[in-house]
Amino acid sequence: MGTRANLVLYAESERLADGAAEAAFARMNAIEEVASDWLLESEVSSLRSLPRGEAAVMSEDLNRLLTVSIGISNESDGAFDVTCGALSLAWRSARRSGQMPSETALAALAATSGWNRLVRSEEEGVHLVSIDQDGLWLDFGGIGKGYAADEALKVIRSRGITSALVELGGDIAIGASPPGKTGWLVMAGSRTKPLVLAMCGVATSGSTDQFLEINGQRWSHLLDPRTGQAVADRGSFMVIAPNATMADGWASVAAIVGVEAARAMVGVEDQLEFKMTARP
Repeated sequence: MGTRANLVLYAESERLADGAAEAAFARMNAIEEVASDWLLESEVSSLRSLPRGEAAVMSEDLNRLLTVSIGISNESDGAFDVTCGALSLAWRSARRSGQMPSETALAALAATSGWNRLVRSEEEGVHLVSIDQDGLWLDFGGIGKGYAADEALKVIRSRGITSALVELGGDIAIGASPPGKTGWLVMAGSRTKPLVLAMCGVATSGSTDQFLEINGQRWSHLLDPRTGQAVADRGSFMVIAPNATMADGWASVAAIVGVEAARAMVGVEDQLEFKMTARP
């Protein structure tokens, strides 16, 4: 996924820890082969050549990712949309070149997306998907790292290790507390005390590493998929959720609409918490 992964775990033996870590990294690599649009032979990349209206069999991972993603799309009124891959590709190029694409070009790319243009079905236990739009590409950059971190933590737990933490590109899946501790210490910005957390997911977002600056104006590393237009950098913040997948997805929403607007979109049952760590 083009980022680093860190594992911290407490096990009864080094052998058990090494085996769990190796299995966790293998699980994250397997998810990358499904969900990375950087890999030409990944599952999501192969869908780009799928004829319109023709159904393709989905892996269990892709089906789960789409299920969670579409749920966030519905709650956020489309501010989160994994079908905006063509738009994301143009924005990556803009960030490398430092040149803002025209509003017309971005709007045209945004018109190719729309999570409601994915048709999913199930036949005899097999998950199928078809795409009802030319140029619609999937991009799980706003949720994939969180999902991979969660799945890696599940693998570690399956080895009998409960006190563990998986960090993948700033997204964190947190297991049970370290021995003798009430939780894991997680920094919430340089001006605040560390948070003590356990059994949850954390995602951070902001302009420290990813942004586009033109004429002194900082723009978010994400575009609004509803319009294709750039959004101003909204500062750095943290999202705490029941798992890293939800935290990652809602951090993407907050980067686009702002923390207060994102907080208003979240259902009570989602149990999410937003914390501003630095203003723009």
